[in-house]
Amino acid sequence: MENGVDIAKIDRFEKEIDNPAFLNKYFTKNEIEYISKKSKKAQTLAGLFCAKEAILKAFGMGIGREISLRDISILHDDFGKPYVEINSKLNYYLMKKNSQQICVSISHDGEYAIAFCVIN
Repeated sequence: MENGVDIAKIDRFEKEIDNPAFLNKYFTKNEIEYISKKSKKAQTLAGLFCAKEAILKAFGMGIGREISLRDISILHDDFGKPYVEINSKLNYYLMKKNSQQICVSISHDGEYAIAFCVIN
């Protein structure tokens, strides 16, 4: 089992809400649509970014290595619980770790967003 965590100041993402270059570099089409529907867009953006970074940390990688942030897609179930869409690239790294699942949790409070990831 591996884990990773990331925290970020939400206001760091305020200026990126309407920045298509930033959004398309780090987020999938589904994530961008999800963000656009939220009332607290910067908070949502920060939380998703943290989740992606936490996943990279759990894999023992940094940004720009084998997996890019855009290779990771965070979706939400009917109750709003985040989950990771497993694509072929993520599946390859899961198999290398002899793991089958990536679990994430995202939270926000005040000025900060935080995400935690467990790979098992």
